[in-house]
Order: sequence, then C-alpha cells, then structure tokens
Amino acid sequence: MRIRGIAKKLLSKSPSLYASIHTKNFERNHKQDFTNIEDKEKNILLEIHQNGFAVLPKFFDVDFCNSCIKDMDLMFKNKKEFVHTTSDLRIFGAEDLSENISKFGNHQLFNFLANTYNATPTSNAFTLAGKMVDSDQEFGSGGSWHRDSIFRQFKCIVYLTDVDENNGPFQMILNSHTPKQIKNDEKSANYESMQSRFNSEEVDILVKQNPERLKTLTGKAGTVIFVDTSVIHRGLPLKQGPRYALTNYYFENSQINSHLIDHFSPMVSPKKVLKMGLNEN
Repeated sequence: MRIRGIAKKLLSKSPSLYASIHTKNFERNHKQDFTNIEDKEKNILLEIHQNGFAVLPKFFDVDFCNSCIKDMDLMFKNKKEFVHTTSDLRIFGAEDLSENISKFGNHQLFNFLANTYNATPTSNAFTLAGKMVDSDQEFGSGGSWHRDSIFRQFKCIVYLTDVDENNGPFQMILNSHTPKQIKNDEKSANYESMQSRFNSEEVDILVKQNPERLKTLTGKAGTVIFVDTSVIHRGLPLKQGPRYALTNYYFENSQINSHLIDHFSPMVSPKKVLKMGLNEN
C-alpha cells in the first residue's frame, strides 16, 4: 500500500518521470527476442518493432472476405444485443458467432507473432467485427487521434473490403510507440507524458516536422495489418463505403480479467475470455 501511495504521488507531481520509470520496468520485464525464428516472421516483427506496423497485402482471398461479410451482416441483424454503435457498428467476440471469423481470430501465425512481440504469454481475448456505413461522421473507427497505451499493444486487422483513402483506412504516426520517440514528440508537441487522446493541432506539429511519419494504410480486401497500437493512430472518416474489417485484440494473459470484460461489454462469451486469463480480478 505504501508503494502504491508513493506511485500515486509521483504520477500527480511528475507524470513524465512516472511514465519513464514504468516504461523502463516494462521493457526490462518484457525483453523481446527475435533470434532463432524464421526470416519471414522475424522481418514482420522487426518492422513492427521499428515502425509500429507491418502489412501483408491480400493475405486472405476474396471468397474468405465475402464469407466473413455475410456472417457479419447476419450478426448485426440477429444479435443486436451485442452491437456497439459508435462511428461504426461493432461486435466484440465475433469469432464465437462465425466459423469463418474464428479462422482469423485463432490464426496460428498471428498468435505466434503476438506472443513473440509481447514477450509474455498472450491471447487474442476477442475479435472485433466492425462495419462503417455512415459517411457523415466527423471521426473514423476508434474516434480521434489516440494511442491505446504507452506500453506495447499488439493488434491484427484484416480489411474485408478494398480500402483506399476514401474508405476509412487506418492512419498512424510512424514510430510514435518507441520510448525515445515518445519523449521527443512530447517536447515537440507539448503534450502530457500519459496522454492518450490528441487533438489535430498536436499531431499536425509532428507531421509538419516530418511529413513522412504520417502513414495511411490502404489495401485490397484480404490485406492484413499488424500494429502496435501504442502508436498515435486513428481511423480516417468514411467518405465512401461500406467498409468491413476484423480486428484481433491481443492482451497479456495477466490482463485478461473481469475489468477487461466490463470495459468492452456487452461481449460475446465473456466467460471464455475470463478463462483465458484465469483471473477474475
């Protein structure tokens, strides 16, 4: 309790120092090791580590994508109790409602990459099925510019429809996830160390300094994107659609608990998620 009290005081008085200490502890306890693995997987992991993302164009064929889309439309029609309506329609845990989607959610390669990247036992807690249809929204999928955490957060996305600049693509700031770059960006844009949401002015400062850091990830149906969502990112607003996509949410097993379920509720099969983490606290 005394340690927690000291940590809270440190957070309130010096967020930057608090973040620095926790980041160093995290890196020390989750040391990545990409040796002794196949070159293909190693290259993907190194790209995510260095840049924050990696792309596998047209990894799945069109038939698979169309099958998933058909299943998603049935879910949104018949499982309305699980639908979250934000800038897009969402169902968390879609892999438990569709055999096709489960092939993506339980993919062996993706699971291996997530575990190796996180350097700790990791599971896909659930797969998000997302459909964007409203072109009048101010923001795209996920809302405005943000990062999911200051620590590693591995996600895997597949576009089920062709996605160009008009179809709400994933957009991010290159290498904004590395501890060194986070510190540099804080000074440049003058934002807080633990800040998770960012306004356009703050991001514009970073882009003006180096326009090459702004990455818009487009792709044909079946394109898979691996991303460390501790990068600053957003979904661009939809101009033409609809856009269908699936996202695997990978968490350390120790993080999979009732709090996670509460955050994403309503969720399909929450008991299955709890069982993964073997932790109800």
